[in-house]
Amino acid sequence: MPSNDQPGPVRSIWRGLVSMRLALFLLLFIAGVAVLGTLIPQGNPPAFYQYAYGPWRAGMIRFFQLNSIFRSWVFLIPTFLLTISLLACVVNRWRPAWRQVTTVHYRYQEEDYTDTTASKSLAAANPREILAALAGACRRRHYRAFTITREGRLYLYADRGRYGILGSLLTHLSVVLIVAGALYSGLAGFRGYVNIPAGATVAIPRAGFAARLDAFRIDYYSDGTPKQYYSTLTVVDAGREVEQRVIAVNSPLTYKGVTLYQASYGWAVDGVLKIRGRELQFTAPDRETIPLTDDLRLKAVFYPDYVTDPAGHPGSRSSRPDNPRVGYFLMQGDRVISYSIAGLNEPLGAGNGLGLTFTGYRRYTGLKVAHDPGIPVVYTGAALLFLGLCLSFYVRRRQIWGMIIPAEGGCRVLLAGVAPRQPAGLAGELEELLGEIAER
Repeated sequence: MPSNDQPGPVRSIWRGLVSMRLALFLLLFIAGVAVLGTLIPQGNPPAFYQYAYGPWRAGMIRFFQLNSIFRSWVFLIPTFLLTISLLACVVNRWRPAWRQVTTVHYRYQEEDYTDTTASKSLAAANPREILAALAGACRRRHYRAFTITREGRLYLYADRGRYGILGSLLTHLSVVLIVAGALYSGLAGFRGYVNIPAGATVAIPRAGFAARLDAFRIDYYSDGTPKQYYSTLTVVDAGREVEQRVIAVNSPLTYKGVTLYQASYGWAVDGVLKIRGRELQFTAPDRETIPLTDDLRLKAVFYPDYVTDPAGHPGSRSSRPDNPRVGYFLMQGDRVISYSIAGLNEPLGAGNGLGLTFTGYRRYTGLKVAHDPGIPVVYTGAALLFLGLCLSFYVRRRQIWGMIIPAEGGCRVLLAGVAPRQPAGLAGELEELLGEIAER
């Protein structure tokens, strides 16, 4: 926090950062940008915006990155400034708040007790015994109590729930951590999908390691619908097998901060394409189009238990591979050059010297890949948010001051207190304290 002897511009910038006006302006601006993100379709190719909005507005959308609003500079910069502003507020208020928590404040003047809610004169009483009894009574009520003697008078300070005043600061700090963690994940993290056929090893995009599917298993309900599916994965890093794990839905594998989630499954068809005297082996996931060469693409549809309906349309009686067949479309550019339904190991002529054979089938597992480096920061912020809210709403600070003035034949006891949320309850508690001391 800048000190008073620092130059004016530094103090001006600091005052601006801790200003409530700045925080409210940034919040409203971010909310407005987020609304734009709901109105403008996100993640479409440039041609879509050119057609839907025209050249001028499409250019503005591209410049302000409104087609990817939550990664755009018009969203990230205000969010960063709001985070800095909240952090500045925490720093600015931390020292005074901590001083209130740790410092013992006595009230030495009788004028400080003009708002006294309880007082009593006790005859034939020892002031020190009264002070000790008063402190003990406070401690039994879960106060921390301090006493001091000064210029012949005795003083008490007691409080409880002192950490409640930190709740607001922790809540502000938690928002800083949550936003910072989310920004970190958005900028440094990544997400994607990968399909791994049984027995195959596939590099995980951007992760720096590969995964091999050793086995795949499905549990079924009594009616034949899938209940749960499991993938036995081996992580291969720099050519070494470093970890093996069975994953399932809601039971992922995490390695080097990259998490592999069980997302889907299906069939994959193996085959061989003969072209210009050479053979090209391929694996095609069911109903997905894969490239074979620069201008050849293949889409395979696997029917595990092949059957046709009365109209001749192909289908499958069950998910069990009792009568496997493969439907395929072989495309050159945008033109389909061959299509049919074939059995396994059945040579197919595709014209132009092309030959196609489907040699087998196997399961594949579909994995969702996620790297969220900011998750630990977000979780820390969430924990601080919970703690801050608990302190703010459930830890209520109370302060009690006492002054014992020795007098001839006894003493006079003055008590005052502060309980912002329960002033009536505090007044009753002070009367109880005096009544307990009088009985003693």
